[in-house]
Amino acid sequence: MNRDCGCESARQRMDILIDRELTELECADVSAHCASCESCQAEIVVMEKLTDRFRAACAEPAPDNLRISILNSIKNQNGNVDA
Repeated sequence: MNRDCGCESARQRMDILIDRELTELECADVSAHCASCESCQAEIVVMEKLTDRFRAACAEPAPDNLRISILNSIKNQNGNVDA
């Protein structure tokens, strides 16, 4: 049976939980707390949705013309980056 890790501890580890970087025991502790705490449960749902949106936004590469435009701007400012 898992002990309740408390709100502060759960909140400090939510992002690590979402990234699947917690140990099994830590994951179980945070998940158990969130299951019994409406506030933390709501917070982790929001964090999961934001993380999913960030991952989806980063899934597509930038268009070539945007990359070239950015590199040219840097080159013009610094004079040392080849596009």
